[in-house]
Amino acid sequence: MARIELDISDRIHAMTLKAMLEVEGHRVVSKDGEVLITEPGSRGVARVRDLPVLMLATASQVDAAVQVMRRGAYGYIFLPFQPGEAPLMVKRALESWGSAPEPVEEPLISLEEAEAQHILRTLRACRGNQAKAARILGVGRNTLWRKLKRIESSRPKE
Repeated sequence: MARIELDISDRIHAMTLKAMLEVEGHRVVSKDGEVLITEPGSRGVARVRDLPVLMLATASQVDAAVQVMRRGAYGYIFLPFQPGEAPLMVKRALESWGSAPEPVEEPLISLEEAEAQHILRTLRACRGNQAKAARILGVGRNTLWRKLKRIESSRPKE
């Protein structure tokens, strides 16, 4: 997900926002973020040309936030925080900026390794019950037993 830089003087707002963003998979960084979340009137507002800027704004600060938006900021996040609003605004800011983060792809693995991972995950979910795992996997118990032996023999010894 995205790297988010926070320039917020209120520690409680900063900690709350950090927790909300990290739950959604974003990383909060101290510099070189892909999005800046700041307050109207802070020094971070000057960076509207460098990256998408979002501002925190209470009802009494909306006018100031709109003024900063006229100078290039993407938008604002209303205080008090509303569930899901901050991550949504970050996503939209990145998309409008044209730098939405690429989805993180898992490394490609062979079909044999994918099968082994799936078999082992199913067996763990069945708490080691091979008969139940075989039913879920749609194979016979003997076939599962042979596949487990093959998996065991191909794994490096620890």
